[in-house]
Amino acid sequence: MSEPTMERVQETSVAISSKSLDGVNRGFRERGPQGLFLSFFNKIKKWIVHRWVFFCVVLLPTLLMGVYLWGIAAPQYVSETHFLVRGKSNSGSTLGGLGSLLDSGHGGTQDTYAIQDYMMSRDALRMLISKADLRGVFNRPGADFFAKFPSLFTRNDFESFYDFYRGHVKAQIDEETGISHLTVRTFSAQDSQYVAQILLDAGEKLVNEMNARQRYNTLHAAQVELDASLKELHDIEMQLARYRYENQIIDPMKQATPMIGTAFSLESTLSMIEAEKKQLDRIAPDSPLRKVYAQRINSIKAQMERAQEHITGEKGSSVSLVPKLLGYDELEEKKVIVEKKIAAEASALEVAKAQANRQMLYVTVVAQPDLPDYPAYPRNFATIVVTFLTMLMLFAIGSLLVSGAKEHALK
Repeated sequence: MSEPTMERVQETSVAISSKSLDGVNRGFRERGPQGLFLSFFNKIKKWIVHRWVFFCVVLLPTLLMGVYLWGIAAPQYVSETHFLVRGKSNSGSTLGGLGSLLDSGHGGTQDTYAIQDYMMSRDALRMLISKADLRGVFNRPGADFFAKFPSLFTRNDFESFYDFYRGHVKAQIDEETGISHLTVRTFSAQDSQYVAQILLDAGEKLVNEMNARQRYNTLHAAQVELDASLKELHDIEMQLARYRYENQIIDPMKQATPMIGTAFSLESTLSMIEAEKKQLDRIAPDSPLRKVYAQRINSIKAQMERAQEHITGEKGSSVSLVPKLLGYDELEEKKVIVEKKIAAEASALEVAKAQANRQMLYVTVVAQPDLPDYPAYPRNFATIVVTFLTMLMLFAIGSLLVSGAKEHALK
């Protein structure tokens, strides 16, 4: 295009713009602000009439969503806490170093998942209803009709409240670090922090109960065996006491020892006296001392027979120590065996206690429940954009379907 032509086009556009501005200024002077507003409103009305489907499908829902978000929706605050369940896992104790390596690589133990599962369970919901008045928390006066519970779109029963609870309380674990993240969303910053703290305390209580149950399971069998052995020892000691009382004896072995010593002493004395008597018989057969020696020998033999009767029980004597010694030794052997058994079981119990102490679990709070400064929900801009794009997509799909149907009808 030549330069004169370009200059004419520019002059023409400037002239048209000047005329348009003059027309707007003249219209503003003639009709004023109200007239311009009516003119603008009429143009919008004509546009809506010509494009009423687009308006109803796309713009009206987006407009209603905006009215709800900026005029009706109540702010919702999120409180977050991080915790970690630590302790020696069962896999590490049974598999050694390999089990510990696998457990650390997984990023969390079964006990951590158990705590999370409890926090998202119906039992936790019932606990929060009783301790924190959770129904009142989600039905504050400032809560809007759509987000609160119960609302126009939910039933007022426990299962519906449980579904609502799972949408506002989240417990998730970071697979890389093993740290659990608990988030609570309510209509008040204080309520969110309070509910998160109660859930955290409930998780710690559950860990303590798991420790107590695990300790009981570990120690119960060893403790039962030790108690049974102690009872058996008590029964044997009672049998020994009855045996001593019935036989009027404390320790047959200790009582038999001096008797045996006396018998040996009498036998030695008898041997000496008999030897002296034999010598006297050779030297002085008619000596009167022979009768004295004979009486002494008879007396010693009588003493020896009585001592032998006390020890061996000859001639059916009831004072014999031999049957008493046999019964007493039998009870003493039983007592020694049971005492050794008790010592072994007591050692096993101590080992079980040490193992139970090593397997104790505990909750480490990485971050306490925070008090949020500003509401995290609703996310107005993102919701408006998503609503608009969704309705626009539906409108486009509907338009394509209608155009296809018209073309098919024409054919």
